[in-house]
Order: sequence, then structure tokens, then C-alpha cells
Amino acid sequence: MKYFYPLLLLLSCLPAGAQSLYEKYERFLTTPRTYVCYRADGKLKMDGKLNESSWQKAEATAPFVDISGEGFPAPKYETTAKMLWDDDYLYIGAVLEEEDIKARLTRRDTIIYYDNDFEVFIDPDSDGHNYFEIETNARGVIFDLMLDKPYRSGGNFMVQWDCPGMQMAVHCEGTLNKPKDKDKYWSVEMAIPHQALTMNFNNPLKAGNTWRINFSRVQWLKPNGPEENWVWSATGKIDMHMPDRWGYLYFSDSRVGTDKTEFVYPYNQPMYKLLWAMFYAQQEYYGKEHNYLRTKDSFFLTEKELKDLPAGAEITVEATRNTYRIAISNPAEGVRYVINNEGRFHIEKIAPREVKNWVWTGFPKGRSAADWQQWFKLLKECGISGVLFEGYDENIYRMCKEAGLEAHYWKWTMNRAELLDKHPDWYAVNRKGESSHDKPAYVDYYRFLCPNHSGVAPYLAEDYVKEAHKPYVDGVHLDYVRMPDVVLPVSLWKNYGIEQKEELPEYDYCYCDTCRALFKAKTGQDPLELKYPMENQSWINFRLDAVTHVVEAITKAVKADHKFISAAVFPGPSMARKMVRQDWGNWSLDAYFPMIYNKFYYEGAEWIGRSVQESVQTVNGRAKVYAGLMFGDIKDDFEKALDEAYGNGASGVSFFAGPDEEYLRRFKAYLDKRGFIVK
Repeated sequence: MKYFYPLLLLLSCLPAGAQSLYEKYERFLTTPRTYVCYRADGKLKMDGKLNESSWQKAEATAPFVDISGEGFPAPKYETTAKMLWDDDYLYIGAVLEEEDIKARLTRRDTIIYYDNDFEVFIDPDSDGHNYFEIETNARGVIFDLMLDKPYRSGGNFMVQWDCPGMQMAVHCEGTLNKPKDKDKYWSVEMAIPHQALTMNFNNPLKAGNTWRINFSRVQWLKPNGPEENWVWSATGKIDMHMPDRWGYLYFSDSRVGTDKTEFVYPYNQPMYKLLWAMFYAQQEYYGKEHNYLRTKDSFFLTEKELKDLPAGAEITVEATRNTYRIAISNPAEGVRYVINNEGRFHIEKIAPREVKNWVWTGFPKGRSAADWQQWFKLLKECGISGVLFEGYDENIYRMCKEAGLEAHYWKWTMNRAELLDKHPDWYAVNRKGESSHDKPAYVDYYRFLCPNHSGVAPYLAEDYVKEAHKPYVDGVHLDYVRMPDVVLPVSLWKNYGIEQKEELPEYDYCYCDTCRALFKAKTGQDPLELKYPMENQSWINFRLDAVTHVVEAITKAVKADHKFISAAVFPGPSMARKMVRQDWGNWSLDAYFPMIYNKFYYEGAEWIGRSVQESVQTVNGRAKVYAGLMFGDIKDDFEKALDEAYGNGASGVSFFAGPDEEYLRRFKAYLDKRGFIVK
């Protein structure tokens, strides 16, 4: 009997009344504006007039809006911008409607926004650090600087940076500093050399690349303020130094006015959005607590944040009191999005994920050698790595190996009928005094040995070493390595007309004379005299340790022979301890196959993820966890069940009672889509 389940991303529950991150930071998570920048068609004269053919063909941005975004008043005057490029320059043209054009400041690198001004912000490599700001007023006076990081992250500005080779001009359609007449607009034209924006990082101005850019217009409608802040892409608050909120600038290789290029976001938007939502949550938390959130669960992520992440996405949080790193991985694309406490965003390449996948099988009658060969070939083609055989046939094992698959001997451990005549005293006894030798629990084949009899562990260890020595056997796979079910999976209760809402004496093992004597010698208590044996932790641990002792004896013998050893175990270490006295989280096998047969427990596919997650966390890298799936249970939610398993850290999956060819090919398509490499 096997049971198992997989894992995707944990959906933590929000505290009552709390907002999700997307609701709380909605103003900072709207999608920035986009612009496709085409090649200029001919030379551009920097006179501020934007009258060349290329400028006429270029599309203007959407009109600027209030910096705080939706719900705030529309600007009094319209502002738009256009962009072009060639191999040497990024060209920017802007038109600012104005009834009274004025500008007082005349010295370069003075703070220009004390006048009405136009500002450009450029982050060529989009990491939120080492970006550039260029400001001008209606006189064409320049204030240009570079920032190592945003002010919110303790950034410093370098006014000594002057944009080398930049050409700029301003044209006034009206009269400067003459308030008595009515003006129309002033326009700005810039040619920014791409070499001027190269500061020890790779940010080439070339077709197919995307930069982050934004424009701001500071407008003083009233003397002495307050100033208005009108921008192309709203940041969500009065702060232009939020590079993650700037617009996307995509460079098309087409000449302006010819082909139309469709904009494509450079990032997976759900991943990018969630990363920044977590950044803003960290900012707020640090402001209150002078500490950072340390785990993913501390963010109380909901389905709203997680539902659109790519399959297999994994969120990790590493934090100390003063630093953190948050990463979201996308295995299918082989990348990881990363942000740190200074707001530096970057993308890392990750090696393709390696997985191993398995099937459990017996020896169906009537299957010919040709049938076996064809089946093994199909398994190999569709991403299966190995077969766990319930029994042994040298020819079939050989054909399995010839197909490039591993062949493992799957054999029952504590449930052994071959000793009924030779060692009747070795069998486990329940609390009613009934031995599984004479009166097995549930079904006739439940003939479980007592793990504390001195001959049991050596016998089993020798038996598994013998099986491991057989030709073509790559390893041994333990099953029924436990006590009889003290509690059956809930879906099986009806089969036996029972309700196991509590531990029942007839299913509670082992109260044999050997176990009673050993426990009394250790604790001074006879387990049959315990008032509440089901709650006595010493008695529970005694039986858990007894099974573990047997497993360790087998493991030591098999590993000494340099063979692989694994086991089919109950889903999740906590359930295994409670239901079958199996403490597999403390064993030292090479791999575990938790049998997460979700419908045995009236659970959906999500339960697979929770079980895998517990198993992976318990093993903590000491061994592999392969999620055991009952094919019939997951057939209707096939890909979702796989997402739950792989997404929560399983090193692969193992199928019981299937899948057929149709689903094997779906499995292959699933693995290919996610970029997994099958070992």
C-alpha cells in the first residue's frame, strides 16, 4: 500500500483584515508606460524645433500625468516627448505647453527645478543603480548628474559628471520672461551620446535592447509653490528616484515611419511585480522595526500575488537585520530575478534543473520481451529515469538497463510472510494481545514483524544485500518499512467499516513480550499498564526508534556494498509518525519516495505541494525526495500535480499504476516546457 503528494508555492494566509501586498502598494505596482524607439531617418539638427521629417514621423508619448498617478488632477498644461536613435545618439524631443515661458537660472549645474524645467532620467542597464539625470530650463541651462543609487537607499549624487558630447537646444514658441503676452510652448531637443552613458557596465545602445527612462516636468503655477510634478510614467508618489517605476524604452531596428514594432516587456511581469511588492514591504517594515523580514512566509503572500507566477517558480528570502536578498526563479527560462536592500535589481542565469523520475511496476502477465523493450524505450523518451520493480527477473532488468534506465529492486521490509513457519515469535502483537502471525490487521497479507526481536534486523539486512548483488540491480527500494497502520487513510475507512477517530487497540502494535520487557527495563513501565498509551511520548518514541534501528541496520549493510538504497514512505514525516510509527525524517537513506496519494485523504492537488514541502524541509539536503504520485488520483489535474511536486522542491516524481502513453507524452512536454534536464 502506498500513499504520496507534491508541492508548489506556499500560499500563506493573511492575518484577519490585512491587505495583500498588491493592495497595500498598489500605487507603486502599476505597469509603467512603454515606448518603441525607431532609428532616425537622416540627420537631426539640434535647434529645439523638432521640425525634421524623422520627428514628424515619430509618435509622441501619452501626455504627462501627475507624479502620484491615478486619482490626482490632470496637469494644467500638456507635455509630450518623442525619442529616436542611431548608432551614436539617443535623441529626445519634448514639447511643453506654456502660457508664460520663464526661466531665471543661468549657471550650469545649479538646481534647475527651482525654475520650471524638463528632466530626463535614464537607467541603461535597468538595475536601479548608476543612473543619469539631465535637467534644463527654458533658457537651455543644463543640470546633469549621475547617482550611484536612489536616495531611498542612501544614494549619492555626482554633480561633477557632465554628459560628454551631449548636444541640446531649446526653442520658445513665444517670448521668454515676458508675462504680459501669451505664449504657446517651449520645446527641448537633445542628442545624448550612448558612450556618455557607459560607466563600467554593459548597456549598449542597439536594436533589441530595453532601457528604463522617465521624464519629469516641474511647474511652479504659483510663486513660492507648491510645485507641480508632471511625469510621463507615474511613480506613485512625489519621488522621481524610483527607477523601477520608470517607463520602458525599446530600441527597434526599423526606421521611423516604416515598419511597426510591437513592444515586448523584457521581464516576466508577475515575477517583476511581486519582487518589487516585497521590496516595498521590506522598506516599510524596516522603517518601523529597524529590521528586515527574514522568510517568505513573513510576507503573507496570497493567491493574488502568486497565481500568475510561472510554473515551478520559487521564492527565496535571505535576510539579516541590515541586509536582504529576495529572489524569484523561473526554471523554464533558466533565470532568477534578484533584488537587495539597496533596491538593486538584476537577473541571474541559473543552471537547468536536473530531475530524476521513476515508475513503480510489477510483472504483468502476458507482456512479451518485445513489449517490455518498447515500454522501456517509451519511458526513456518521455523523461523517466528508472524503474522500481516489485520482484526480480534478470532478463527484464537487463532490457531495462539496455534502454538506459536504472533498475531497482522494490521489496517489502517489515511485512514478511516467509517467516510464518520458521519464526512465528518474530511477529508484531497488538494491544489486545493478537499477533499479526495469527490475526493480521485489515487484510490477510499484513504480516508485520516486530522490529525489536534480535533476529529481525540482521535477517533483513542480509536479505537486501543478497538482492542488491543480483545482476543488473542498481539499488534496493524498501516498502512497508513501518508498523501496521494505526490509522488508515480516511478514504479506506469505508472498506473495513471502521472510523479511526482515535487509536484503536486492535490496530496498535507492538505489545509483544520482547517490546514490553525492553520498554519496562528502560522506563520502569509496562506499556499494557499505561492509562493513555496513545499519548505517552516515551512509548511512541520507543516504537519509532525500533523501526529506525532496523532501517539503519539495512542501510549500513547495503551502503557497505556501495549500492543505492531508497524507501517508499508515508506522506510527510509528521503523518508517517502518527499513522504508521515511521520516523523516516531521521533515517539516512539515499532517497525517499513519500507516497502522496492525495485522494486517499480526500485532498486536492495542492495537498501534494504541502506534503513535499514538509518532506524536503525535513530532509534538508541530506537525501533526495521523489514525490510518489498515484496516477489515477492526479489524472484530472496532471500538470497541476506536477507543479505542486516540482515547485515545492521535489527532485523528481514517481508514478504508481500508470501513466499510459498519452500521459507519458504529456509528461515529456511538461518537462520540456520547464527546461528540466532528466538525469
